[in-house]
Amino acid sequence: MNKRGIALITVVVIMLTIALIGASLVELASSVSMSAQNVIDETKARYLAEAGIAQAIHTLRTSATDSGNKLGETIGPIPLGDGAYTVTFNVKDSLIISVGEVNGVSKKVQLQYSAL
Repeated sequence: MNKRGIALITVVVIMLTIALIGASLVELASSVSMSAQNVIDETKARYLAEAGIAQAIHTLRTSATDSGNKLGETIGPIPLGDGAYTVTFNVKDSLIISVGEVNGVSKKVQLQYSAL
């Protein structure tokens, strides 16, 4: 084998190595971006669920006389921002369950309360 053949093989191997490293870096950057977006969506979903709890507390306080009518009642989905939340009242167990959802990511927040 002559020197040109060895140089060609060496260049091809080096180029393939660089291409693999580049493809790996692109994949890594893509996964980090997707992971960051997922964390953002989880945070938004949690805040939406907390907004549902706040609305439920407001609803219970403003309609204290007929809160027994809300036993097992589900309100929502109520759109807000990039997602929506759903609130379920369980007056029998003094429990409010709120689920926030953004881009298919959902978070649930529960609140156990005592009589006002």
